[in-house]
Amino acid sequence: MKKWVVYGSYGYTGNLIAELAASSGEHQVILSGRNEKKLREQSDRLDLESKSADLDKPEELDELLQDADVVLHCAGPFVHTWKPMADACLRNGCHYLDITGEIEVFESLKKLGKQFEKNGLMAMSGVGFDVVPSDCLAALLHRKMPDATHLELAISGLGGGLSRGTAKTMIENLGSGGAVRSGGEIEKVPAAYLTRKVRFGDKWRDVVSIPWGDISTAYTSTGIGNIVVYAAVPPKNIKKMKWLNRLGPLVKNKRVKSYLKSKVDEKKPGPTEKERAEGESLLVGTSIEFKS
Repeated sequence: MKKWVVYGSYGYTGNLIAELAASSGEHQVILSGRNEKKLREQSDRLDLESKSADLDKPEELDELLQDADVVLHCAGPFVHTWKPMADACLRNGCHYLDITGEIEVFESLKKLGKQFEKNGLMAMSGVGFDVVPSDCLAALLHRKMPDATHLELAISGLGGGLSRGTAKTMIENLGSGGAVRSGGEIEKVPAAYLTRKVRFGDKWRDVVSIPWGDISTAYTSTGIGNIVVYAAVPPKNIKKMKWLNRLGPLVKNKRVKSYLKSKVDEKKPGPTEKERAEGESLLVGTSIEFKS
């Protein structure tokens, strides 16, 4: 029986994954994270084994992963947490998965690809909504139009709303602007750099460019050198995003970010079961060939 470790299991998304794992009974699942009290409560509720481990303590990660087959890393913001877990996987012969959507993590993990391959291991980021469905769409478009030079993806809806973890990751990235891929290279651009209208089913929506993970992954999957990802956003919110470019250093301030994150903690953990059931996410993709 395969042994899985779900790290960050008591977070909003981690808990959904843990509940699904508990209901399947097909694998041995170990719940993990920093907070031993939360782990005990979750372990008792789901009748799953748990073991605490601190990402800042390699010896604790080694003890956690020494006989594990796979770790599903759910503790973000991943820009701060992926490296110690990925390194621990390499030391202990464990496959690595995470649910990030952060471009920097995708790009950094790619650089460790040969080390994982050499050890007969797999490392795969973005196994949640970002980026599996959108990457599949990008690959399908490339298959149908292999000579495409430009790729655009647009997303409407996030299946009922944001979790606290996703909201905090967005706060962590405030002031960092956006990103597109141009000529094969990732290019930093201002927030809300590009806007347009996209038809999702029978509705036209305003969309704005965002630094979605596909800026990294779609290039790996398709080789298309010019990529933009858009999200459907109300016009008033697009204006707010553009204002962030003017606020610059203020929104990058650690105290400001800490305050904003504390406000996130006052809100509900994420979409309710009803909101998840009724929510929907739509993806639209366009591939274009420009001949010189």
